[in-house]
Amino acid sequence: MIARGIYKIKDKYFIDFPDPYLKSNSGENRPCYYCYTASDTGLFWMIPLSWRVEKYKRVMEQRREMNKPCDIVHVARLDNGKESAFLIQDMFPVTDEYILGEYLLGNSFFRVTSDALAKTIARKAKTIMTLIRKGIRLQEKQPNVLEIERKLLENKQARYTPPSER
Repeated sequence: MIARGIYKIKDKYFIDFPDPYLKSNSGENRPCYYCYTASDTGLFWMIPLSWRVEKYKRVMEQRREMNKPCDIVHVARLDNGKESAFLIQDMFPVTDEYILGEYLLGNSFFRVTSDALAKTIARKAKTIMTLIRKGIRLQEKQPNVLEIERKLLENKQARYTPPSER
C-alpha cells in the first residue's frame, strides 16, 4: 500500500470490527478510502471518500457559521475532475490484510497526485487524531477507532517473531 492511494476494504474488516458507526462497505465496492499513514504506529488510516459533496459543503458552512474549525471534512477536486468529500472525522485504522485492492479509475490506480491536497489532508488528519487521542468526541455517532487500533496493534505484535527466534 502507498500513502495517498485510494483503496477498497474487505468486508472481513467490518466483520472483525463490528462498530456500528464505521462507514461500512457496500459489497466491497463502496465507499473507497484514501490512505493516510500514521507514522507513530505504522498502521494505515483510511479516510472514507464521498461523492455527496453538497451535503458536506453544507456541514462545513454550518461549522464556519458557528466559528468551529472545519478539519472534520475536506472537499477537493480530484484528478478525475470530480469533487469529493474526504470524511476525516470517520477515518479508521487498518493493516494490509484488510485491503481488498486499489480503487481503479478506468484501468489505472487512482491516487491523490496533488502535493498541496495531500499536505492539507495530512494536517487535518493529524489534528483529528490528536483530538481523538485526547478523548474528544467529534460527533455523536463516532466509531471507537482507538479500540480498533489497539486490537490491530495487538494482532500485529502477536504475529511478529523476533529475528533471534526464527
